[in-house]
Amino acid sequence: MMKTTMNSFSGFSRKTLTFLSQNHRKNSKSWFEAHRDDYQNFVLTPFRALSDSLAMIVGQIDEEIETRSQRTVSRIYRDTRFSKDKSLYKKALWITFKRSIDDWPDFPAFFFELSPTSYCFGMGFYAASRDTMDKIRTLLEKKPKIILTQLSALKKLHGFELEGDEYKRIINPAIPGGIMSLYQKKNIYLIKNSTINENVFSESLLSEIGNGFGALGSLYHLFADLHSKDIDKIIIADS
Repeated sequence: MMKTTMNSFSGFSRKTLTFLSQNHRKNSKSWFEAHRDDYQNFVLTPFRALSDSLAMIVGQIDEEIETRSQRTVSRIYRDTRFSKDKSLYKKALWITFKRSIDDWPDFPAFFFELSPTSYCFGMGFYAASRDTMDKIRTLLEKKPKIILTQLSALKKLHGFELEGDEYKRIINPAIPGGIMSLYQKKNIYLIKNSTINENVFSESLLSEIGNGFGALGSLYHLFADLHSKDIDKIIIADS
């Protein structure tokens, strides 16, 4: 795990949500500069503290994951070069724990996102490569229960839903209906969505996310092992 300077997380402030909403609505550099202290105190500082507090959890899952908050917390500035939306600032900010950019197509990432009205967190691929998804499909063909059992438990015990875009064209008509949706995925991620509640304003949010990340660790390793182990050996090991 990368070394990080620990800051304790005690919750976001309601002023965090107010700033994110107002800053996005104002869409003004002068307004942002006039309220930069609010951004520093109510947005950036607690985001970095939450990232620091989660670093040990994700670092224990994969020591190669980047955990320095300078790298994990998103910028508030939007890149408008290729977008019709010319808003200068993001309405939601996020934390992403991932390996180096070279590993993005093959290794999942852990994430948390906060907006003025909701938050979410989970684990999945930023941009899964064709090779990665083909390996997941092969695993589904050979022994689907390895993935399906974990997905079922994660949904039942922790509220994680499976999401990801799907191909419209059927890849393999012989695949059983029970795994067809998963088999058709272009990308895969597990996510838990919540509206703003009291957890956001206390240490309870750290516990909620940390417990969720811990529960996702087994599936993370299963996905990561697809590129380092023979699929048949993974099946034997996890059966």
